[in-house]
Amino acid sequence: MIDLMLTTILADSLPATLLGALPEQGGYFSIAKIIVFLLAALLWAYAAAWTEADIRKHRLRKGIWTWLILGAGMFCLAVWLLVPVYAVSLILFLVVFGTAFISYAISRNRRVAPSQTILTPAHLKRLTGGGGGGSAEESAHRKDRVRIKDSGGKAPPWPKDPEEHAAHQALQDLLFDAIWRRSSDVRLDVLTEQPIKIIYRVDGVDRAREPIDAHMGAHLLAQLKQIGGMDPDEHRRPQSGRFEATIGAGGSADKSVEIDVKTSGSTAGQRLMLKLFSEEAKFRIQDLGGTKPQLDAMEKLVREPKGVLIVSGPHGSGVTSTLYAIIRHHDAFMQNIHSLEVSKSLDLENITQHVYDSQDGTVSFGKRFRSILRTEPDVVMAGDTPDTETAALAAAAGRQGKKIYLGMTAKDTFTALRRYLQGVDDNALAASSLLGVTCQRLARVVCTECRRAYKPDPSLLKKANLPMDQNRPFYRPPNQEELEVDKQGNPILCSICQGAGYLGRTGVFEVLLLDDGLREHIAKGTPLTTFKVEARKKGMLYLQEVALHKVYEGETSINEVLRVTRDAVASKSRSKA
Repeated sequence: MIDLMLTTILADSLPATLLGALPEQGGYFSIAKIIVFLLAALLWAYAAAWTEADIRKHRLRKGIWTWLILGAGMFCLAVWLLVPVYAVSLILFLVVFGTAFISYAISRNRRVAPSQTILTPAHLKRLTGGGGGGSAEESAHRKDRVRIKDSGGKAPPWPKDPEEHAAHQALQDLLFDAIWRRSSDVRLDVLTEQPIKIIYRVDGVDRAREPIDAHMGAHLLAQLKQIGGMDPDEHRRPQSGRFEATIGAGGSADKSVEIDVKTSGSTAGQRLMLKLFSEEAKFRIQDLGGTKPQLDAMEKLVREPKGVLIVSGPHGSGVTSTLYAIIRHHDAFMQNIHSLEVSKSLDLENITQHVYDSQDGTVSFGKRFRSILRTEPDVVMAGDTPDTETAALAAAAGRQGKKIYLGMTAKDTFTALRRYLQGVDDNALAASSLLGVTCQRLARVVCTECRRAYKPDPSLLKKANLPMDQNRPFYRPPNQEELEVDKQGNPILCSICQGAGYLGRTGVFEVLLLDDGLREHIAKGTPLTTFKVEARKKGMLYLQEVALHKVYEGETSINEVLRVTRDAVASKSRSKA
């Protein structure tokens, strides 16, 4: 009765327009909105299931993307039910869930062939049937996992012969795998009627790959030689060539490398070496990996207008990369810069690079170095110091106002210094122009995605003179038992480092900076043991001490430090004895 009276009063008092705006009975229930919600839930369920299957197919890291897709969808659907404004909930679902799925698509597109990418223009063409047009050559190149440019800059066609076609596919797989695994070198050993043995070098460590059938390998090698601009029928005489290769979906995430090819032959078979140079190899001084004080000191040395800087290390320790980084620090437009190298690794823009040719033993490295100095350069880099003549010329040129960088093979800075002094054979001359000596190693960086933390032994911290009161963890790669496995029991490898436990390398430097006091010791012929004591008093750190600080900072592992500094520690032990 009361409700009837209130309704009558409201009807009499409110205008007709307002009454017309009141919702009709049943207006709070919308079939269309429920259908949209259910479709969104089905889309999320399908995307989550597809993502999990795709992760298994491409052996990506399951723990990240599966939970990201599941979590984003569940969060958005729950919020959709709770937030009263339907349009806001719908937009939130599309943005959050869409961002999560697109992020996965971008990540997996970097690791698959162009024909397997998703959410790209090429994918849209495949879905709409537009991928079947074009020329026969374009159609063939859609199968490329690796986009190759031969020595002439052209894309090699897919062979029509079945055997050659299969060999080209094997070549595509080999190059894709080598680039994807970040190989710096690939070695192929071809022995008569035996499978081709393949070794990758990744972050300075050799890793074996599955061999290739001998018959297939012969065709593959012939194609590699042809792409590199060499003679496929030549099996004995050494040859060299070059070509380019790119992997990726065709965007900014592509990875391109220049590949040097070298062959050598014997009665037993052939050996083919691929050396891969990527953009990442074009370092600057700040990219080398030294500590901040070391990098600041090296930049200061580079700014010096004259003098000699020795960059040393064992073979394969990155001496050439360091020399290139230092040379790039100079202004090639304002200065006349030259380099002399036994073999050129990379092209240096606006720098005159000379490749040493002994001319059948009639021209020494020192004589070629002298001829470059006669052109009055401002800066000269010698990639190696193989003879006493080069060392003496460098010392004199440094004192006369030129900037000289010398590469040298040595296990530590003091060994490099001793060899330099022996080469110059005049301690006063050598001391007058010498700015400093560096020695280096390349230590692998532990992968931040799959690394394992542990508490270090306090006695180790004390022995290494590292802080003991910060309770900072050390890191190491995962053990085999710690890896997740798929339904077939196969280990799921880290998609970032491909199961290596390490990703990239960083420089570990031993830096000897010379001041007037240390130069005076050199000029007087002070014994090396006494000179070492004086250098240590001025704050010089040994190679292993710098490496242990990198462990402390979480960059590398104890085992890696022991691996790369073992020879340097042994060298110092022998010198003490």
